[in-house]
Amino acid sequence: MISIRSCVALAMVAAFVVAACSSDGSSAASDAVSGTVETLTAEPAGAPTAVIDGRQDCLGKNAPKPAAPGAMELTGYVRTLADPSATKQPPPAKVTAFTKDGAQLGVSFADIEKSGRVSVSIPVKAEGFTGYALVAYTGFLDWRFQTSRAVTDTDLTAWAWLTTPDEAKSRATALGLTIDETKGILVGAIHDCDEWGVQNVVVTTSSQDKVFYVEGFDLSKDRTFTSETGRFVFANVAPGTVKVKAFGRLKAGGPLTLLASIEAVVEAGKMTAVGLQPRDGLE
Repeated sequence: MISIRSCVALAMVAAFVVAACSSDGSSAASDAVSGTVETLTAEPAGAPTAVIDGRQDCLGKNAPKPAAPGAMELTGYVRTLADPSATKQPPPAKVTAFTKDGAQLGVSFADIEKSGRVSVSIPVKAEGFTGYALVAYTGFLDWRFQTSRAVTDTDLTAWAWLTTPDEAKSRATALGLTIDETKGILVGAIHDCDEWGVQNVVVTTSSQDKVFYVEGFDLSKDRTFTSETGRFVFANVAPGTVKVKAFGRLKAGGPLTLLASIEAVVEAGKMTAVGLQPRDGLE
């Protein structure tokens, strides 16, 4: 669960655990050559009419500052979905940081005496940490986390809420869905420039999976865009690399414009968590 700062932000994930169908994909149009930001040309049913909230002045110019060469601490908290506030001791989950190519960088364990806090020390180059973290503990689904923006300082803190297979199935059943164990669960949150969740956002995947939006820690059958937490869930996503994109209105009556995107790696029987930061440039 590591590294992404976010207050509520990476809280994102929490509600994950649902299952899934295939969705109706929304078509998008972009023209990077002429300098046009991508927009959704065919808006999905129930698309928000309101503009997005939160501070957006960094949108399009959100490059991270260079990282200082040497070592860096990736910090965060590991909790469980059944006890998200850690009223009891959370599990001492193992947290491993990897490069984007899968080379191990560092290992640590959640501190059960400090509400699940974890810190992983890794070597880092000027571009910062661009890999992913894997959180694992017996009896829970593995949790793979990555962020759309390079981590270049230790101000970032991510959160992971570990989920059991039975919890995943029960949440899916409540929505009238069935989990396909040959596929994966993709969860995430869209953030503003202050790392808070963003409301009134539509999220899509390149594989046109069905999206569920989250209210608090609960999945909604009826929401058609993000709540104030910015959280979303895709279930039964085919293993492989999936492009996740977030769109919102920057002005009243304007188009649904690209806010952030990431290429996420989904694995069968695991949870992939992503933090969508405001884009840098057109993307």
